[in-house]
Amino acid sequence: MGAQFITSNPIAGLDWPVRLMGFQDETGAVWTAYTDFTWIARRHRIDNREAAFGMASEVIASITSSVTAH
Repeated sequence: MGAQFITSNPIAGLDWPVRLMGFQDETGAVWTAYTDFTWIARRHRIDNREAAFGMASEVIASITSSVTAH
């Protein structure tokens, strides 16, 4: 997906690949953290890839919704 954004603004390569971090807090709750795709678009003034950003947001939401502690 990064190519979609890098072709719009090569400087967007600074934020690709997007990293996803999972961690567990002291209470046992599991959290995920990543850079929001909308923020990446605003940061790099990308305004012609809405569909790609929407797809990326759906994919990451699907991944993070299934994160649990083991």
